[in-house]
Amino acid sequence: MKQCSTCREEFADKFSFCPVDGTPLYEFAEVAPTVASPEQPQEFYTPPPATQNFAANSSDTWQAPAQAASSTPAHANEYHLTFVDDTGLTRRVFSELKGVAQNAELTWPEFKRDPFGYTGRFFKAYSLLVWRFFTSRNVAIATSIALFVVTSAVIAVIAFGKKDDEEKTLLVEKDMNLEQLLTEEEIPAEIEETKPDKGIGTGEGGRVGFNKGRGEGSKPKFEKAGGGGGGGQQDVLPAQVGKIPPPSIIPGKIPTTPPTTTPLLPTAGVDIDPALYRNLPYDRFGDPRSTSTATSAGPGTGNGIGSGTGAGIGEGEGVGVGKGRGRNMGGGDPNDGGGGIGGGRGNNGEDLNRIFNPKEVTQKARILSRPEPQYTEDARKNQVSGTVVLRAVFSSSGQVTNIRTVSGLPYGLTERAIAAARQIRFSPAMKDGRAVSQYIQIEYNFNLY
Repeated sequence: MKQCSTCREEFADKFSFCPVDGTPLYEFAEVAPTVASPEQPQEFYTPPPATQNFAANSSDTWQAPAQAASSTPAHANEYHLTFVDDTGLTRRVFSELKGVAQNAELTWPEFKRDPFGYTGRFFKAYSLLVWRFFTSRNVAIATSIALFVVTSAVIAVIAFGKKDDEEKTLLVEKDMNLEQLLTEEEIPAEIEETKPDKGIGTGEGGRVGFNKGRGEGSKPKFEKAGGGGGGGQQDVLPAQVGKIPPPSIIPGKIPTTPPTTTPLLPTAGVDIDPALYRNLPYDRFGDPRSTSTATSAGPGTGNGIGSGTGAGIGEGEGVGVGKGRGRNMGGGDPNDGGGGIGGGRGNNGEDLNRIFNPKEVTQKARILSRPEPQYTEDARKNQVSGTVVLRAVFSSSGQVTNIRTVSGLPYGLTERAIAAARQIRFSPAMKDGRAVSQYIQIEYNFNLY
């Protein structure tokens, strides 16, 4: 057995320190406590041999010899922690859980008696505890730093994730990208598709004339109309926009301002086929193809309106309309056409129903939406990649027509590209204020990553 020199308690030999106050313990055979006087502190010393005589007045205690102080162990004043409880972790956990369960049993009657009050006190107490914990200086600083680090990490993850998604999206778009939609280069002549001429003017809206219809003149059979006219009154400004005078074989000076009173006789006329004439909705005479609203008969001569010569309208020579000669309209030498009344808006020989190259139009077609083609399974299995080049027409009616393959790919990729091209939506090209058809070149890139 060992005895603590401070609390005087005895402990088993396996203890090296007093569990109460941490004082080192020594066996009785080595060290024993002394009876200390109020003036003298306790010391440890080696007991004398068994043959040593005791003092007469000390039958119950050992008397400390003079050399006891020098025999005190060197490590007597050192502090060493000793584990006195070697209970396993599992048993300790079960012990704590048992304590929790016991506390729950004790609080259950209070909860049954006043559940709302108990719940309020419970949350109030724990809220106060949490508040005190997090508002303490070190905890508040640590919590703020932790929140900042976690928030920064979340923002960084979101930013990098978004960037990664954008890169993946770009790869997907590049995988099926419409590389070139409208080419600035002219379509080679050999790929232009010219329909057989079944009668000039039989196309949509006619080719010559201001009226509605498909013909080019009063003759019963279809025949191309020809001729033209021009004029002007040597004004500085270009010819004004307006209507053409009624058909008449008697030329006359064409006025540029509306008459103040209704004239008794016609004041002017142009020599064109009546089948091509229409009274356009203007209050004065002029060139329907002009965009100028300033009052002017144009820089030409001959009392007409335009930049040509004669008593007609336009840039030609004669009493007709447009860039022809003599009379009538349609260009070139004068000729009365056939097939009925003629349409158009005064194109005067230029067929606006034909297909134009991009450089020939006033405003190119504008894409509104374009779907992307999808890979076929066979193309993926065979690792096919490349470019499909198509030539097509953006028609004036808003449809993609006349699609032709310039360069294709196998395993259904060309067909997928054509199907996607047919679904393109666009605003038609414009020429002289009218929607026209335009050639296009479309390229789809198919790449595997």
